[in-house]
Amino acid sequence: MAKAKTIAAALLALVGICYLMMVGAGKPVSTDLSVIGQGKPVLVLVYENYSPRSTDALSQLNQVMDDYQQRLAFVIADVGVPQGRAFADRHRLASGQALFLKPDGEPLQAMNIATEESELRSHLDSKLAALQ
Repeated sequence: MAKAKTIAAALLALVGICYLMMVGAGKPVSTDLSVIGQGKPVLVLVYENYSPRSTDALSQLNQVMDDYQQRLAFVIADVGVPQGRAFADRHRLASGQALFLKPDGEPLQAMNIATEESELRSHLDSKLAALQ
């Protein structure tokens, strides 16, 4: 019985570690879509749990978020909840895709998150420059 408990605890710990790795080692990203249209540009990532495409996109965003968060809000539209699903459906976005929105909330461009950090930075810089 003790051996079974030890194995169960180890498996639970492993699942927890894998989850943290999937969501970017604990860097929280807001799911508050109400920030759209509040005077700051927003990049909304459509996210679905257990989707490799979503996980990869979030990982890429986590690499650049700190450098952009003063100029750009990052938000997740979690398709596992009604508000996130409605956002994705309204903008015809699949999991792992993102929508760049102007400060007034008007969509500027839907995009796939680049797999290379330099390419992602270039996309974000060009979108932010277009708003100047």
